[in-house]
Amino acid sequence: MAKKKMKNRRKAFRRFFLFTLILVLSYILLFKTDYFNIKRVEVHGNKKLSYDVIVKASLCNKGENIFRVNTSKGEESLERLAYIKKSEIKRKLPSKIIIQVEEREEIAIIPYLNSVALIDKEGYILSIEKDDKSIKLPRIKGFDKMELKAGENIFQMAKKDNIEEFISTAHQLSLLANMTYVDFSNEKNIIFQINNDTNVDFGSLDNVKYKLDFLIKIIEDVDKKGVKAKHIFFNKGDNPIIVTDNR
Repeated sequence: MAKKKMKNRRKAFRRFFLFTLILVLSYILLFKTDYFNIKRVEVHGNKKLSYDVIVKASLCNKGENIFRVNTSKGEESLERLAYIKKSEIKRKLPSKIIIQVEEREEIAIIPYLNSVALIDKEGYILSIEKDDKSIKLPRIKGFDKMELKAGENIFQMAKKDNIEEFISTAHQLSLLANMTYVDFSNEKNIIFQINNDTNVDFGSLDNVKYKLDFLIKIIEDVDKKGVKAKHIFFNKGDNPIIVTDNR
């Protein structure tokens, strides 16, 4: 009986020793050799931001042990960049990091002091750059008294949902890209210019989608007739008034 107990103890000791040895060797392999050190970092989805900017923000450094990388913190750090909407960091063993990003797209600019603030369709300020007139995006007016900073949301700052609705709907309908400017200074009459030469008095920001859809039909109709619309009024009664070159 005593011999059997001794034999069982030896087996248990061997198992414990073997388990401990495997743990130690695994630890040495994982953390004390350079086999799992990051040798390559790939970045996908970036158009605006450079490879170096994204890698630096990801907190993934070449030469660092791949298992010591905190991917969640890296993604949080990336998404603090104004241009990054979403990010994902993946490990590909033994030594590669793959960073996937979704960037925000510039759709309009807001004049600000001697510069312009570039915004995306959700109203996020992506950057503030010198206004050299070379940026071919619609100019959004009416935010002169606000202090603008990259990363902030202009719609939240303005506290007006209808402005967001106008911008996002016009962008969805592919109208915004054809607008030279949009002026929100007068809440009772939003004015803008489309196709560089047609001025629109939109009135107040009610029934936004209906009015924008109507505007598209008007533009298509005058184009078919070969007529040039100089001015379109949505604030002069129940029906739009169109002033053409022939009038």
